[in-house]
Amino acid sequence: MACITAFLLLHIVGARWIYSYVPYDNWINAILGTDTSEAFGWKRNHYDRFVHLAFGILFTYPLAEACVKLWRLKRLHAISLAFTAVLAVSAAYEIFEWLLAIVAAPEFAERYNGQQGDFWDPQKDMALAGIGSLIIGIGLAISGRRLDNLLKREDDNL
Repeated sequence: MACITAFLLLHIVGARWIYSYVPYDNWINAILGTDTSEAFGWKRNHYDRFVHLAFGILFTYPLAEACVKLWRLKRLHAISLAFTAVLAVSAAYEIFEWLLAIVAAPEFAERYNGQQGDFWDPQKDMALAGIGSLIIGIGLAISGRRLDNLLKREDDNL
């Protein structure tokens, strides 16, 4: 529940400022005294990319846990299905954005999509979701005791 809540909070922040304009540089500068965009040479606002990475990180574990609880999948199968689901949802969202760009007025689509002039934005967004999911998936595969304990508890209750 904490992972899903954190992800929703990231979307609330994005909705408040529009993803392309979230002032994360100002926040980091106030806390650390450094400008991340200047330090990394970024020309665009990367908050939307951070949210795509967070999607992979924050949804893989709950999806894997749901696969174990609902369908009684083994740990590696649950992790694989969660990883695949993250990639599928990410791709579906990017296709939705593309369809919106076709249907909507170009100036509205650009504001909504937040591509900020990056032709490869959809591919990068999907890759970041996949990387986030892969990182968590590997972590769960290596030390997935909690997922195994869910299976064991389910077996004990039968």
